[in-house]
Amino acid sequence: MKSKQQIGQEYRIKTLKFLACVGYATTRQISMAVLGACDVSSRKMAGRTIRRLRVLGYLAEKRDGNSVAGELMVALNRAGVAALAEFVELPDGRAHARDWLRHAHKHRTACNSVFAALTRGLDEHIGYSELQIRAGSALTKLLVFSYKDDEGNSLQKIPDLLLQGVSGPIWVEVENGYRGARDFQKLIWFLRRIFEHPAPLADKVWFVVTAAGAKTIGKRLRAALTHLSDSGYPRQIRELDARILSERLAVYRLDADLLKLTQLPLL
Repeated sequence: MKSKQQIGQEYRIKTLKFLACVGYATTRQISMAVLGACDVSSRKMAGRTIRRLRVLGYLAEKRDGNSVAGELMVALNRAGVAALAEFVELPDGRAHARDWLRHAHKHRTACNSVFAALTRGLDEHIGYSELQIRAGSALTKLLVFSYKDDEGNSLQKIPDLLLQGVSGPIWVEVENGYRGARDFQKLIWFLRRIFEHPAPLADKVWFVVTAAGAKTIGKRLRAALTHLSDSGYPRQIRELDARILSERLAVYRLDADLLKLTQLPLL
C-alpha cells in the first residue's frame, strides 16, 4: 500500500507532466487531469499539490483576467522544467513556460480544459494538446491536412487537439465561439475531403462546445450534411455526407465548472 508521501509525489509528477503538455493550467484543469475529477475534494487536493510545487519553487503563476473568479493559472518556471527533465521536456525544448502563461488566451485555456476532461486521471496522456500541436514544428507538419475547396483554392487545417481513439486518431475541434458563414463552409469542405479517402488522417472528428455562442454547432452540421434526393447535390456527396454525419462526428458540451463532457445528439 502506498504511503501518503508516495501518493503526493505521484500527484506532483503528474502535475508537472500535465503542465509540460498544455503550457499552463488552472486548479480545475489540474484536478481533472491528475485526479480524474473536479469536485470540491479533488480541487482541494490539487490546490495542495500546487502549493507544494510552489514551495519547491517550480511554478510561475497569474490570475485569469477572463474568469469571473480570477482563477489561478500556473506554469513551469526554469526550476520546474529542470525538475521535469528526467520525465519529459517542454515543446520546442523551451527552458520555461512563462511566456505561454504571460500570453494566455481564451481559446488555449478552453482547449486545456477539454484536454483535461478527455485525458482525465490517466497516467499517460493519449494525445496532443493545443500547445504541443502549435508549438511542435515537426509534429505540426504531420498533423497539417491540406485540401482544396469546391472552387479549387488550397486550404490547410490542423486540429485543436488530437487523441488516440480505439479505432484511430480523433481530431478535436474546440468550439469557443460562433463560426461565421465562410469559416463554417471551410469546415464542411474539410470534413468531406478528410473522409472521402479510404484511409483518412483521422477516424473521427469531435466538436466540443465551450461557450454559449457555439451551442448550435451540432444543429448547423446536421443541416449542412443532410440532403433530400432533389437537393441538387450529386449522389456521391449525399452518401458521403450521410456517412460523415452518422459514423464520423460527435458533439459534446463541456461543463466549465466540473470539466465534464456531455454528448449532444446529432441525428
